[in-house]
Amino acid sequence: MEASTMSSVPLEAGESDEGELARCVAALARTTRPLIAMHEFPDGDALGSALALGLLLEARGARVTVYSPQGAPPNLRFLPGAERIVRSIPEAARFDLCIACDAGDPSRLGTDLPPPERRGPTVNLDHHAGVPRFGEVNLVDGQASSTGVLVYRVMKRMGASLTEPVATCLWVSLVSDTGSFRYSNTNAECLRIAHELVEAGVRPGEISSRLFESQPLDRVRLLAEVLRTLSLSPCRRIAWLTAHSEAFALAGTTEETVDGFVAYPRSIEGVEVALLFRQEAGGARVSLRSRGAVDVGAIALGFGGGGHHNASGCFVEGGLDEVRAKVLREVERALVRPSGP
Repeated sequence: MEASTMSSVPLEAGESDEGELARCVAALARTTRPLIAMHEFPDGDALGSALALGLLLEARGARVTVYSPQGAPPNLRFLPGAERIVRSIPEAARFDLCIACDAGDPSRLGTDLPPPERRGPTVNLDHHAGVPRFGEVNLVDGQASSTGVLVYRVMKRMGASLTEPVATCLWVSLVSDTGSFRYSNTNAECLRIAHELVEAGVRPGEISSRLFESQPLDRVRLLAEVLRTLSLSPCRRIAWLTAHSEAFALAGTTEETVDGFVAYPRSIEGVEVALLFRQEAGGARVSLRSRGAVDVGAIALGFGGGGHHNASGCFVEGGLDEVRAKVLREVERALVRPSGP
């Protein structure tokens, strides 16, 4: 990417949500060289919200850089703008604003993220309750069903047109974090937005086919290997899968993300908490899903991760068996813990 020298956009701190929205809009209206980043191993919400925002700012004349070390996973490469994601940032590159989409924590934004003096002030867009307010502006709303909802609010406040490419990116954000409108975070606001996105040209059937019915053969083979590890607790309220490093070798793939596989143990009747343990160097990456009785966001936070009540993730150092024992112990404690204050 071509580097340029820009002065930082001046931002002021604020307290109210309405004030944060206004400051966010003001910063986005002034930026000419923004850097948009997202959490590592991006899902549909992170990628969809980042690309929608990138298209919005580009239409206003900004020179946009969208950064993700892993790029877009295969099932999301159809999104408008996905082909322009950069996996690294030159040391000489400078920006006047950094927008973090769905990051949860600045440590998840990638190792190439420039220091503050080269990236400018940070706008933190997130829908996970309890995330650190690491930006100069923090547009964070735990009641929003996805970060894409926040991008939609910003877009409306800026008076931007809802084009079909932007609508497509926002649709993927919505359906990804609501489980295609099946999860408990599906609310009236996201359904109203969905209605408007369809009116803007989104074709739900076509997008669903690309998201869920166009999997590479290697990913299906990987799923077959991972499903062999299905385990349930004695009470049958906890179920988990384990993605050993050997499974990737047997499937002939090292690139595919397995995050979506956690939906399989979650679908078992009677299971209240589902987990996926992915073996990595030095530990394991853990995805947690809840049906509502257990706050898995709090569990992940205890291990240095984050998320929201029904979906979260974390990286835990140690041997795979050790990590699994630690996390399952916390899930078991949460199941017997009173749900009230």
